[in-house]
Amino acid sequence: MRSLLRRIVLPLGIAAVSIFTFGCGSSSTPSTNESSQSGSTGSTTSNVQSITVNAGPGSDYVDGAFTSVTVCVPGSSTCQTIDGILVDTGSPGLRILSSALTISLPQQTNGGNPVAECGVFADGYTWGPVQTADVKIAGEVASSTPIQVIGSSNFSSIPNECTSQGSSMDTLADLGANGLLGVGQAIQDCGSACASSGEGIYFTQVK
Repeated sequence: MRSLLRRIVLPLGIAAVSIFTFGCGSSSTPSTNESSQSGSTGSTTSNVQSITVNAGPGSDYVDGAFTSVTVCVPGSSTCQTIDGILVDTGSPGLRILSSALTISLPQQTNGGNPVAECGVFADGYTWGPVQTADVKIAGEVASSTPIQVIGSSNFSSIPNECTSQGSSMDTLADLGANGLLGVGQAIQDCGSACASSGEGIYFTQVK
C-alpha cells in the first residue's frame, strides 16, 4: 500500500527543536586565523560538560560552541560518543545527523506507526524520525529519551508543511555540525504548544 504522512499530536519532553526563531545552522566562513583562537573548557565536576569553541566539523561557524554526547540503546551498553554537536541556546533537546550515528536506536511510534519530526529554524528545517536513546552528558544520564535523527531515510517523503519552511539542513554540509544540543528552557521541544497541538511538527507514516 502507498505510504501516507499524517500529522499527529505527540508532546515529547526533549525530542528536538523549538519552532521559535533562533540562530542554529547559520553559516559563516571563518577567517584563517580563527582556528588558532579555538579553545576548550573542561571540568572534573560530574555535572559540568566540556565544550570546544571552533568552526565545527563542517568548518561553517565562527566561534561555535561544540561538545560531545554519548547515546546508547536504552538499557544497554551499546553506545556511541558523537563529537561536533553544536550547543544551541535557542532550542531544547537533542538531534543527531543520521550520517554520524552508527548504532541502531528504537523507533518511537504512535498507534504502531513510526513518528518523524519537522524541526523549523530561522534558516531552514530538519527532518527525521524520532528515536529513543539513553543520553549521557557530563556524568548524567537521561534514560529512554526521545531524540531526532536528522536526515534518516526511514521515511519515504517529507511533507509539504515541512519543506515550505526553507532550505533543508539534513546533512553535515548544510548543518555544519553532527547534531544539535539545545539548552532552552521549554519542557517540550516547541514549548507548551506541543502538549496540545503538535501541528506541523510531528508526523506519522501510515502504510
